[in-house]
Amino acid sequence: MVRIPTSGHSPAYTPHGPASNSMEPNANLTMNRRLPTLPNRSLSRSIDSLPSPDVHKVIHTYGLNIGGVDLRLFITIEPLRELSREHTFYLSLKAGVFERPISEPATLSLSVDPRELKFVVFAYPPRSCLPQGCLFSLRVWLRAGDIDHRLFSEDSLWIGRDPDFYSIQDATFARLRSVNSHTLLYKIVVGRALMDFIIRWRQVLGSVYSLSLEYDGCGVGRVLFSDLIVSLDCPPEHLNFVLYTIPVTSTPRGATHRVRLWLRAPDQVGLMPSPEGELPCSQFIYQRIWSTDSFKVGNSLDFTALGPKLIMGVPNGDGPRILSSPSEQLFYRDDGLAGAKLPTYGEPGDFGKEAL
Repeated sequence: MVRIPTSGHSPAYTPHGPASNSMEPNANLTMNRRLPTLPNRSLSRSIDSLPSPDVHKVIHTYGLNIGGVDLRLFITIEPLRELSREHTFYLSLKAGVFERPISEPATLSLSVDPRELKFVVFAYPPRSCLPQGCLFSLRVWLRAGDIDHRLFSEDSLWIGRDPDFYSIQDATFARLRSVNSHTLLYKIVVGRALMDFIIRWRQVLGSVYSLSLEYDGCGVGRVLFSDLIVSLDCPPEHLNFVLYTIPVTSTPRGATHRVRLWLRAPDQVGLMPSPEGELPCSQFIYQRIWSTDSFKVGNSLDFTALGPKLIMGVPNGDGPRILSSPSEQLFYRDDGLAGAKLPTYGEPGDFGKEAL
């Protein structure tokens, strides 16, 4: 197991206005709130294809303090269609200079003024966790008259100040190796394989950015997530990340890993480390923005460990063929295989002729 030590600050960090604590709601009418309110896991296509006309909306703001962090929660209400009773509710969270959507949007039918709505907002630690004191469950209920309607539920809100990442047993931390205005390159050993993790920023509009993560190992890579929409009160260069992996017991050994990505952001605008040294870790807010428990990669894995019943394939001795034929995508729908009925192209045997 490879461990990369650091000194005086959280793992993986390379040098590179406080929110309200009031629990009183504040409803605002606004025409120019530009943070896209679709959560990242709801995006099935690129944000470039999503329309973004200005709409008349109501925003209720609530404050609470969890994990030593002052948060503001924005509950945004938009009409589904003009003059319709159907309204869509969105939830976003702002901590320091960083705002992001959370939970899935909810659609309700309203016969009351959205400005008059009341909400019950609370969070609680659901169970023990590592790092300690960073995991919370968040609930948002809508109160109409004497009836409460649960609106949002999020059980994996990870946030805190200066989490003790070193308390995580067997964790291996990535190190930042290069950075520019749009890309951060981290290196880490995963399953004895040296990997690159690349984080990319792309400006969408004003202070709104799209965030993505991909990996590369020996020239082969994959996008792990894309179009995570965030709003920043500072340039992306003022932010940093903590990325680490944890091995999972698997056969073959070293094939499966947990991956965790935390964002590290100042808790107020203009807060930056001095050229001579670091600012206290308490001046930064950490949020876990992505994770997976099934990252499959390793170095020279021993697949024979799967047992004596293993049947191994062998490559064709003639090597790969080069074909010119319709794309294999024809056999797939958005939700999987298109079924047993395959398209016919000319006479039997014409499909997939080898290119001359």
